Amino acid sequence: PVDPARFNGIVIVEWLNVSTGYPLDVDWGMAHEAILREGYAYVGVNVQKVGIQGVQKLTTYGDRYAAGSIPDDDISYDILSQTGQALRDQYALLLGGLKPNKLIASGHSQSAMRLITYTNAIQPIDKVFDGIFIHGRSNSGSKMASADNMPSLAAIRSDTNVPVFLLQSEMDVAFQGGTSRQIDTDRIRHWEVAGSAHADQYLLDNIGEVSTREVGWTPPECGSPYNAMPFYMAQIAAYDHLKNWMLQGTPPPVAPRMQRDWLGSIKKDANGNALGGLRLPEIDVPIAKYGHANFTTGSLAFLDLFACVAGGNTSYFTASKLKSLYPSHADYVAKYKAAADAALAKGYIRPADYSNALKRAQNAAVPQ
Repeated sequence: PVDPARFNGIVIVEWLNVSTGYPLDVDWGMAHEAILREGYAYVGVNVQKVGIQGVQKLTTYGDRYAAGSIPDDDISYDILSQTGQALRDQYALLLGGLKPNKLIASGHSQSAMRLITYTNAIQPIDKVFDGIFIHGRSNSGSKMASADNMPSLAAIRSDTNVPVFLLQSEMDVAFQGGTSRQIDTDRIRHWEVAGSAHADQYLLDNIGEVSTREVGWTPPECGSPYNAMPFYMAQIAAYDHLKNWMLQGTPPPVAPRMQRDWLGSIKKDANGNALGGLRLPEIDVPIAKYGHANFTTGSLAFLDLFACVAGGNTSYFTASKLKSLYPSHADYVAKYKAAADAALAKGYIRPADYSNALKRAQNAAVPQ
C-alpha cells in the first residue's frame, strides 16, 4: 500500500506460474481486488528456469532480466525460501519500509504442485512462511530434484508447522479425484468450489490485462463462453481466513466436499450443475449450467489451447427456462439474496463481495 497505515501486515508471496512459458500472476489475478482493498502487500517471484527464459524473450522487459539465470528447477525451493527471508531481513528495501508480520506462500496449478513439495519437505526445515495457500493442485507434488521420484498421490503432512489452505475448483477435483482425500485438521483446510473451473472468465480477463500485456495476449474465442462462476470470491474469503488463522489461531470453516456417485464422478442436479461442495449463490440460484468441457475454434497455440481447456464453459439457460425458475425479477433477486446471505454467514464470501454480488443480481436481466 502507498499509505503505510493501510498495510495489514500480511505479505502474499506468489510462486508465479510458468506453464505457458511466461510467469503469470494467477493468484494476483484472482484476488487483486481484495489485496488492494484490504491492505495486503504482494510479491510475485519467478523461481523457475522457463519463467526467466520467458521474460528474457519479451521486447518490453527483456533487457531488465537479461542477466538473470536459473540453471534448473532443482533450486526453485531454495529461491522461494531465500525470497521470503529477504522480505523479513530487507523489508526496508523490498517493501518500502513496510515491516511484514506474516508471510503467505501462494501458488496455482503447476506452482501448487511445487508448493505441495515445499510444504512437506522444505517449510518444516526452513520455517520461512507463516501460512501456505495452495490453489488448483493436482494429485501429486513435484520432484525435489531432477532424479527424484514422487509418490503418485501426495497429501499435506498432518504435522505441518503452519496453517495450509487448499482451494480447489470443481474441475480440479473432477479430473484429480485423489485431491479430495485430503483430510481437514486444525492446521489443514480443503475447500472445493462447486461449478468452478481451473482458469475461468474472471481470471483469464485479468491475466490478459496484467500478466501478459507485454506479449499482447488476450483470451481466445472458444466453442462456448468461459466458465462464469465467481470462484474469485471464495479465494478472497480463503485469504482472509488464512490471515485470521495465522494471527489469531482461528481455523477457517469446514466446507462440504463434492458429492460423488459409485464411480467417483461428481453428481449433478436437474440443471446439470454439481451437488455438494462449497456453494456460491450462482450455483444455488443458477442462470446457467457451469461445466468443464471447452475447445478452441481458432488458434492452436499452446496458451490458447490451455485457456479454452482450463477455462471451462457456461451454458446459459433459455428465456423460457429462466421464466420457469424465476417468474419475476424480484423473485430472482430475493432467491439470490437468500443464497448470498447463507454464503456470507458460512464465511464463503467477504462482505464487500457480498454487496457487489447483490448489485450484479439486481442489474441482471433475469428473467429475460
